[in-house]
This record gives sequence, structure tokens and C-alpha cells, in this order.
Amino acid sequence: MTDPSTVETSSALRCVPSYDTSDPLQQEVTRILKAFQNDILGITFLGNDGVLRSLTADRKVLSAEGLRPELIEAFLSRFPENYRAQMTNPVFADGTKTPKEKWFEPAAGTLPEPLSQQEIDKVKNQPDERKDLLRTRMREDEK
Repeated sequence: MTDPSTVETSSALRCVPSYDTSDPLQQEVTRILKAFQNDILGITFLGNDGVLRSLTADRKVLSAEGLRPELIEAFLSRFPENYRAQMTNPVFADGTKTPKEKWFEPAAGTLPEPLSQQEIDKVKNQPDERKDLLRTRMREDEK
């Protein structure tokens, strides 16, 4: 008999992409994301300047890449339609035209607000099993 908690955990680790993995644009987005450094409390964020960034919880830039419009479209197509519909300002510039120095030091207001201490504490106070699952997912993403 299979232990349901094991099935849930192992299936959670295996994400099935909702996009066409054979599409060259999606493969390029995947290559970019795999090259990014990540913070366990951080996020991946696409700014209106067309730059995809990996950010820490306090919104320091770890990695960045300027995306051309077709890569922006490919990246956004990875998200559910209902999420994309909620985007309040879906206009994105050609990130390849954003100066590289702005990739790591963008203009004020480009990045989202840092996580609050309350949110950071919430993650830090999660059970060790949950933290281990997050660490495992990050290691898997690096592969």
C-alpha cells in the first residue's frame, strides 16, 4: 500500500510544465531561469523595463537578463490565464534595450516592495519538513 503523504510529496516535486517544452523560445526562457541565482525567500520578477530578475526578500538583484518581446511573451505564457488577467500594467519594454547597469540597479519604483518582516518570520517559522521541501525544490530547479 502506498503512503499518501509520500505520494503527495513526490508529486509536488515533479512539476509538469503547462507550456510546450519543445518550443525554442520556451527553451531559451528555461535556460535563462536555470542560470539565475535564487534566494529561498526571493522571487523572480519581470519588470516593465523588460528585464527578468531574481530578487532576494529585501529585493536586491541576484541575477538579471533583458528579454526581447517574444521572450517576454513566452515567459508570461507560463502563467495561468486568470493570473495574467490580473496584471494591472502589462506593458513591457524590450529588455535588450535596457542598459545593463540598470539590470542590477533599476530606477526607483521598478521593483516590488520588499517582504515584510512578518512574511519573512512566517516562512522561517514553518515546520522543518516544509523548509526541507522548499530547499529540495530549489536544488531540483538548479538541475
